[in-house]
Amino acid sequence: MNSQTLKRIILVGLFIVPFVPFLVSSSFFFPFVVTKAFAWRIIIEIVFASWVLLALTNEEYRPKKSLILYAIMAFLLVIGLADVFGVDPVKSFWSNFERMEGYIAMLHLGMFFLVISSVFKELDWKKWWNTTLVASFIMGLYSLFQVLGVISPNQGGARVDGTFGNTIYLAVYMLFHIFIALLFMWREWKNVNLRWMYGLLIVFQLFILYHTATRGAILGLIGGLLVVAFLNLFNKDEEARTVKKLSTGLLVGILVLVGGFFLAKDSSFVNNNPVLARFASLTTEEIKSQGRYFIWPMAVDGFKERPILGWGQGNFNYVFQEYYRPEMYILEPWFDRAHNIFLDWMVSGGILGLLAYLSLYLSLLYIIWWKDSSLTHAEKSILTGLLAGYFFHNFFVFDHLVSYVLFFSLLGYIHSRREGEVLWKHSVSQEKVNVIALPVVTLAMISMVYFVNIRPIFANLNLIDALQNLQTGAFEPKVASNNFRQAYSGTVLGREEILEHMALNTTAILSSDLMSVEEKNDYFAFVTQASIDEASRKSDDARIQLIVGSFLSSTSASMNEAFKYLNRAKELMPNKQQVYFELGSAYINADRPADALEAFKYAYELAPDYNEAKVIYLIGAIYAGDRALENSLLDKLSPEVIANDKRVVSAYLNLASMNIKAGRQAQAIALLQRASQIVPAYKEQVDKFIIQIQNGEIK
Repeated sequence: MNSQTLKRIILVGLFIVPFVPFLVSSSFFFPFVVTKAFAWRIIIEIVFASWVLLALTNEEYRPKKSLILYAIMAFLLVIGLADVFGVDPVKSFWSNFERMEGYIAMLHLGMFFLVISSVFKELDWKKWWNTTLVASFIMGLYSLFQVLGVISPNQGGARVDGTFGNTIYLAVYMLFHIFIALLFMWREWKNVNLRWMYGLLIVFQLFILYHTATRGAILGLIGGLLVVAFLNLFNKDEEARTVKKLSTGLLVGILVLVGGFFLAKDSSFVNNNPVLARFASLTTEEIKSQGRYFIWPMAVDGFKERPILGWGQGNFNYVFQEYYRPEMYILEPWFDRAHNIFLDWMVSGGILGLLAYLSLYLSLLYIIWWKDSSLTHAEKSILTGLLAGYFFHNFFVFDHLVSYVLFFSLLGYIHSRREGEVLWKHSVSQEKVNVIALPVVTLAMISMVYFVNIRPIFANLNLIDALQNLQTGAFEPKVASNNFRQAYSGTVLGREEILEHMALNTTAILSSDLMSVEEKNDYFAFVTQASIDEASRKSDDARIQLIVGSFLSSTSASMNEAFKYLNRAKELMPNKQQVYFELGSAYINADRPADALEAFKYAYELAPDYNEAKVIYLIGAIYAGDRALENSLLDKLSPEVIANDKRVVSAYLNLASMNIKAGRQAQAIALLQRASQIVPAYKEQVDKFIIQIQNGEIK
């Protein structure tokens, strides 16, 4: 394969990258993340293999020595060590379907950097950046349809999210492109048509960014523009006068905008605007109700526990379970990120990981300001503003595939502009490349594409097929069970997610009449063994212990085994109410109502204001027959909460059924009358049931 063909493959692949953000397929589990990630990885694996063959014979396409290259190499080395010596190396390497990160994603970013920084020249970069600006315009058009209500945002509500499925991801995407468009607008300042074209694009991108209502990105943009304006006040280039005038105008405009907002923040105009209201409502009390208020201190505590190399990528859940606080019931049940990229890397890689990550920014700034004399002061200021805005934005979120790609593109761009010595000079003959390197590299690429992408893709598709089958009216248990099996057996990536959904849906599959007893037993044995194996491999993961314990309890497979895993979850996460909810449910299944009540009581006492805990404690009191406690809890719950929660009535009905089977009809009738008294909406239904009992129709 000749050099021109290889270069053509590389260029085609790299110019497809800006359009990866548009890829979404509902055929995948986590379609917004998974579709993009698998496409990106396959592209990079192909172009990297082509680049290796090209670089072997041609010195022109080899990476040059620079501080940025060394920083990336150090980052990958440190994070690799952190993952190897972390809590769960397998998870650190593969990640899961929801995130599609892990060390394998970092390796692909490193491969992307090597290829794009070694192959692209300045003209290629100009075309590529303009291509990604065109892509951002198309993304903006799609988002505009969401603003206008033609297309519904994927997250619901008024905040647009484009094809990312997440407003924050769209926001940082626009943030990057606003500064890139600003850079090219300045470069083409003397061309009035191009100046207007880039200027209008910036206005459009600002409009879309505003409608994401993402405070971190918008404040990052304002901060980045302030940095640009401030740095340009010291501009001594030929265009200094023009730049200083524009910068002064920008500073004044930002100050007026921010000052005007603070003056009007209590006005009806601001409070009735869904975007501005988000900024106006940012108070100390609101901050205390957000996840970051709880999660950030956790991350610091986790760092103190493992300060050198951290816990490994994707292992924040171990920090979360150890430092969980009961009052966090107001938040989502599980966090796998600190929602601050710097704290995330501090937890994942310790102090060495954080410093390695920060070195990417520092090396970039060093090259921009002290080693790239071809950049004008204004261009350096804009690039620094971009970094500042991105840096500030990352204080409140974590990176994702597209923001990582844009960041590594910027690293590659600045790295490639420098004239430097290549890493190695020895060339391999074309004959040796064709005879030895070509088959070896091709085999390696095919193997990588297959094991890293194809197998996980089929597993993902099998998982979503199983879930969709369960949700359809024409439920086919044999198909669903087979899909679950193939999904779990086919991949390491996403195995936890597959197990969780298998465990949650096994009862539905086993209750179907469309499978034989042998088929049900066979499938049940498979899921049980998979659950036990996973719990054994992840004996320190509270969530896995909880999932497995709940599965064994709900299927009555082995109550002793169920309690073993549920108690292990309690040991690992003693302040999590959900653990006690599941443990109490298992006690009820085992006909141990007194123990169930004790578990529910403990969950309630962890946070007495938690309505869910009150309801479940009430259910425990019903099963335990503690009428005094039952009445006390009923007084603490509003009639609306009780009426709308079917579990309360179900508890009475279930207990009544148990009494009927035991021949205690009077007690059963008393329970039913109690249910109709508490929830009058069920009175007519309950009265009919009572008459049937009295007539001996139900025994």
